[in-house]
Amino acid sequence: MNGSDARLQAFPGQASSPRARPAGLYASFSQVGDMLYSSGVVGREDGQVIAGQLIGAACVSRGERAAVAAVIAILRAAQDELGSLDRVIKVVAVTGYLNSAEGFKEHIQVMNAASTAIAQIFPDAPMPARTTVGVAALPGGGAAEVSMLIQIAPVQADDGSHPHQ
Repeated sequence: MNGSDARLQAFPGQASSPRARPAGLYASFSQVGDMLYSSGVVGREDGQVIAGQLIGAACVSRGERAAVAAVIAILRAAQDELGSLDRVIKVVAVTGYLNSAEGFKEHIQVMNAASTAIAQIFPDAPMPARTTVGVAALPGGGAAEVSMLIQIAPVQADDGSHPHQ
């Protein structure tokens, strides 16, 4: 297992996390050129949605767990899709949706956990751009949903002559 793949496998608390799978009529990813767009993924632990509205500072750790679990699920799915995360040049952008109550102000802290996870898996890549919004509800009552835009390298032909995707 190579660099990024090994770091994903060894990520604390996420060794058995499943890959993201569509729950409805959509694809996990859509590729345009060298960009891989992920669908949104709600964070899960042990197959269960990490649920509940984020109300105040006491809920931050639940939101962080949900955001990190969503990132790991997307990256596991990308690993399956690409064959290896070593094809990832960088995570270009991350969007976080937090099931937050009016007055919740810890959006940045919650999504910093997601950014930290990405930085640990891709330590040589620049930090992604990030947008975080509070929403009234998420699928399954989830605490956090994440989507990502990932830049990827083309697959190299075995003889090295022509890259293809």
